[in-house]
Amino acid sequence: MPRAGDAKYRQIGQDLAARIGRGEFKPGTPLPSQALLSKEYGVTLMTFRQALSLLEGDGLIAQLPGRGTFVTPVPTLDLRSLNSLAEDLLAQGVDLVTVVLSSRQRALPAGVAGALDRTRGEPALRLERLRRIGRRPAVHQVSWVPQPWSEHLLEVDFEVASLYRSLEHRCQLAIVRATESLRARALPAAIASAVNKPAGRPVLVAERITYDARNIPVVHDLATIVDDTIGVLARRAQRGTELSWAAESRGG
Repeated sequence: MPRAGDAKYRQIGQDLAARIGRGEFKPGTPLPSQALLSKEYGVTLMTFRQALSLLEGDGLIAQLPGRGTFVTPVPTLDLRSLNSLAEDLLAQGVDLVTVVLSSRQRALPAGVAGALDRTRGEPALRLERLRRIGRRPAVHQVSWVPQPWSEHLLEVDFEVASLYRSLEHRCQLAIVRATESLRARALPAAIASAVNKPAGRPVLVAERITYDARNIPVVHDLATIVDDTIGVLARRAQRGTELSWAAESRGG
């Protein structure tokens, strides 16, 4: 609930976010006009537009010039796809921001080395990224790429470049398949500080190992899903099951 000391536009933003969360305004649909809503809340257009700016910054809405203001569509990440998480979301118009927390050569830890069929302590690229939807932390990712490919990736700006596309273009690798497992875990303290969430809260962790055309493991990726709106959908049929990530609109 809004506090008495909050600015009016913040109170309006919180109320609109709650209405979106309750489903009053559906994902992908336009909000009522700014003139109508500002009148409903009893504020000027300038004050109401400040509230919309907050919601847009949090990834809840998108303001499209000449078309209006729309509730952000529900993004879906298909686990069968070999596209990167960022590519899937950006293709759906999601306001995804990637922040590189670290990108440097490190010694492979035992668990990752085993998954990549390497020796513990070998040098490899350790790429740590935070994916945000607007200003909201959504996914924390740590990717490991062993030698010889890691040396070709040290100068890549991964805030704008895809890891998979960089492996293909810089390392001439053909990415053909991946295995992925999903587990519920408690949020580690080290990640909690990076995403501004309480340590120990339940999160979903996806571990993916990616292989090239020679069936050699080339990437170990650990993605910690820290946004409560992201989940996994299963579509069952007689001949199989389709799995996909999905993120609902967030309220409050």
